[in-house]
Amino acid sequence: MTLILLLTIIQSIAATLYWIGLYAGIRALPGERISRLRWTVGSAAVLVVWLVGVTLLAAHDIFRIDGPGIPIALLTTLAAGYLLLLSRTFRAIISGIPQHWLIGIQTFRIVGGVLLVRYFQGGVSGVFAIPAGVGDVLTGLLAPLIAYWWIAGKPYARTAAIVWNLFGMADLVNAVALGALTGGGGGGIVFPIVLIPTYGVPRAFLVHSYSLIGLVRRTSRDSAPAKSVQYRFESALSHE
Repeated sequence: MTLILLLTIIQSIAATLYWIGLYAGIRALPGERISRLRWTVGSAAVLVVWLVGVTLLAAHDIFRIDGPGIPIALLTTLAAGYLLLLSRTFRAIISGIPQHWLIGIQTFRIVGGVLLVRYFQGGVSGVFAIPAGVGDVLTGLLAPLIAYWWIAGKPYARTAAIVWNLFGMADLVNAVALGALTGGGGGGIVFPIVLIPTYGVPRAFLVHSYSLIGLVRRTSRDSAPAKSVQYRFESALSHE
């Protein structure tokens, strides 16, 4: 019960902070106020329905490790996140989110350390839990440092952020692959742990992707001061 409450609270806080980041990008949009209001309300509604929906499905054992529920949730979320990039407005919103926020929010990846706890409790195999858990914890611990380098305008900040994003994405792919090969770490991926692969993993992967796009295309609103690159709405539209 304690673990359920803890993960639910953490995921709720994370979802709220993710929305705050989206709101920052929405506020940067030019045009009519009503358009920004629609995106503000719509994004909040989607995030609430997403979190509550996945939590309820997980609580009712829909995401069984021996069924298609987990991969369907993963792939559906990723597909939706990437399809949104076809929208010019959404691309502009992503470009308007501060890059250090896209990086720093991944501090929540340390929640993946719960896999290590489950391993020491004997609930999950080490073949899956150790690389997946350690990778998550490392990504989460490095997030605030990379974000600080970016804000401080360190000359190596962009390169470090790109490498860090690639590492974080590779860790997620590795965790999913190991989870599939080991049957969820020996059947230990149950509620509420199952919220990690069905909700946390695709969310983190999308944020890594959005951050990487901004870094490579240099469309982030607050690029490193050393580069003095100013965010403009037109720059997001020109990189199609």
